[in-house]
Amino acid sequence: MIRPVTTLLVCLALAAGIARAAPPEAYAFLPLGEAWQSAQQQQKPMLLYFGRYGCTTCRKMHAEVFTDPDLRRRYSEDFVLAYVDTESGNRIRLANGERTTEMQFATRNRILGTPTFVFFSPEQKPLFKKAGFQSITQMNHYHGFIKGGHYREQTLADYSASQ
Repeated sequence: MIRPVTTLLVCLALAAGIARAAPPEAYAFLPLGEAWQSAQQQQKPMLLYFGRYGCTTCRKMHAEVFTDPDLRRRYSEDFVLAYVDTESGNRIRLANGERTTEMQFATRNRILGTPTFVFFSPEQKPLFKKAGFQSITQMNHYHGFIKGGHYREQTLADYSASQ
């Protein structure tokens, strides 16, 4: 027989694990509408992170990748960071003024799994999308591709092959 206190403790532990699937701590992830405005005003590239509560791969990214201090510094200084919960009914305003929900936005952008990362140029042109676990090395590689302006002359695949 499961006791009510045990059930409560298990529920609290699960809730704590789920809560960690929100954007990684110590990063200034913004709602999408705010992020687009900020990126446009600052002329910075943007990283759009699609995640969801309960995503084990998101939690793995947070624990193994987003905790790296050099990565945190690079992304926090050089990118505007946006987070969209793919299962949220929260309403957002897009750069063109359209209002939709985070879930509808994710569906419309063919986000089939989480985490998914979409990288934008400072001109807010989508550059590439990466789904699933990305290592520290990969995230630093993407940072170098965008920060160095290499996207202007070559694709990510060509840049990767030249490294």
